[in-house]
Amino acid sequence: MQFLQLCLLIVPVVCATALLDYGAPPSADTVSQYHTQDEHGQYAYGYTAPLYSKHETRTADGVTHGSYSYVDATGSKQTVDYKADLAGFRVTSSSLQQRPNEETPEVAALRAQHLAAHAAAKLRLVAGSEATLPQDTPEVAAAKVAFFKRFEAEKLRNQLKSSKVLPGHTILSQPIYVYQPESGFIYQYNHLLRQSRDYLPVA
Repeated sequence: MQFLQLCLLIVPVVCATALLDYGAPPSADTVSQYHTQDEHGQYAYGYTAPLYSKHETRTADGVTHGSYSYVDATGSKQTVDYKADLAGFRVTSSSLQQRPNEETPEVAALRAQHLAAHAAAKLRLVAGSEATLPQDTPEVAAAKVAFFKRFEAEKLRNQLKSSKVLPGHTILSQPIYVYQPESGFIYQYNHLLRQSRDYLPVA
């Protein structure tokens, strides 16, 4: 019983000495940061403190590089570097056992199936074979027939309407007054006009 109590007293002391006491956060004068960017989508930013830091940049081609570090609970500095480009997002870290990802049998089978289908599609394009056109359902076919019937009927109606001649009407123009100096008389003239538009006032 005494041995068990002694072990319980020793274990917290050992654990406490192995861990880093972070204490109060760093003061503002020990932290620095920066940030720049332009109209091309390029940027760079980062910050540095006594226990951690980060830096990241992005170039005009869309490639992003970054790195951050921190002091872990054991007092060791851990650094993580990452890169994002057309090949994907890749990470290297001092705290991870780095090894390439391995495909499961299911993923490998699906990859092989996809690559085979892609190769077959390329062969069809090279050979000039045409893809099978989709077929109309009965509902779509009936709707097309009804549409074209209505279209032809409207087309014929517009043709008949445009060829129809509306009856003309006799329309009096505004009176014209002419002064004859020799006789001292004023003469009024009305001209007869022939118009085919039925919205003008009818005499």
